[in-house]
Amino acid sequence: MRALRPVRPPVAIERAYHKKLKAMLKEMDRSLYYWLRAEYRKSEPEIVGDSALADMRTKMKYLARYWKKKYNENAASMAEWFATEVQKHTTRNLQNQMKKAKLAELGFDLKFTYHSRRERAVFNAIVEQNVNLIKSIASEHLTKVQGVVLRGIETGHDLSRMSQDLEEGFGVTERRAAMIARDQTAKATNNLSRQRLMDYGVKKGKWMHTSAGKTYRDSHVQMDGEIYDIEQGCYDDDYGDYVQPGELVNCHCVCIPVIDFGNEEGE
Repeated sequence: MRALRPVRPPVAIERAYHKKLKAMLKEMDRSLYYWLRAEYRKSEPEIVGDSALADMRTKMKYLARYWKKKYNENAASMAEWFATEVQKHTTRNLQNQMKKAKLAELGFDLKFTYHSRRERAVFNAIVEQNVNLIKSIASEHLTKVQGVVLRGIETGHDLSRMSQDLEEGFGVTERRAAMIARDQTAKATNNLSRQRLMDYGVKKGKWMHTSAGKTYRDSHVQMDGEIYDIEQGCYDDDYGDYVQPGELVNCHCVCIPVIDFGNEEGE
């Protein structure tokens, strides 16, 4: 039996992804606040009332359409960039680990550089999921802003109070963007490396629990060190099904690839 080092989620890519998500969110937030401030300065004495509420609602719908369209236009390229960077990381990392372990002497094709049909399917699924998540950031934040503005008009809040509420809402959405970057980097790394290992012919893995982050699952602590089929996953008693490392939200566990030469005759 021979074990390789686990492919860990790349922190640099996670940070770069979060930076891109945050930059788009800030651009949208600044635009919305600039519009709101201009509207209040123009007509603050008459800002309360049914006509003002209808007018604000109409303008909010226009801004929402504009920013949703902009996010839709950028989501695909950003998700493609993210998936490509993680794929490069996993491919390079696995090849280096297998070379260090001298697996070419045991019959492994370390010149295997192309992406299999199954790996491309995993890649496309990662892109699609992140496109949807990027779009959801805009949708969620716009809903928050619309709620703050319309409630502020209905209750007579001034611009200062609404600005405070908008800032709090931005903080919530920004934390979600950070969580998406962290969680998706872990998922993409584990899914791409798992498929590539299977393409190499590796069948087994050892579950490695990590305590990174503020939370952990007791069942994953119990699974630490367990040998499992990397295609099927490891059975999680608390979840009630087979799972892969990093699959569940905020799971930081990783797979240690295990190559067993003693179980099958002629292997």
